[in-house]
Amino acid sequence: MYRVKVHTVGDGQHPSEAVVSVTTAEGKQEELIVDKRSLEHPRQGVITLRVGYPLKSDADRYLIELPRETMRGEWRIWVKQKEVEAA
Repeated sequence: MYRVKVHTVGDGQHPSEAVVSVTTAEGKQEELIVDKRSLEHPRQGVITLRVGYPLKSDADRYLIELPRETMRGEWRIWVKQKEVEAA
C-alpha cells in the first residue's frame, strides 16, 4: 500500500469528511472529499492519504488512482515520486 502527501483545504459536507488537495506532477492542485479516517499524520506537518500501488511510473512520476473522484472528475493523476511513500 502507498500513501500520497495531501494538504487539508477545509471541511467536507459531513463532519467525518475533509476536503484535501493533491499536487499533480504538473503543479496543479486536485481537490477531493475524503473520510477523515483515511488521513494519517506520520510526521508533524505531513498529512497522507492511502492510495493503491502506483499504476505506472515514468521518470520521476507515478500514475496513482485516488480513493474518490476529484472535484474535476479525475480518478487517476500523475504525481511526483517524492510525493508518494510506501505505507
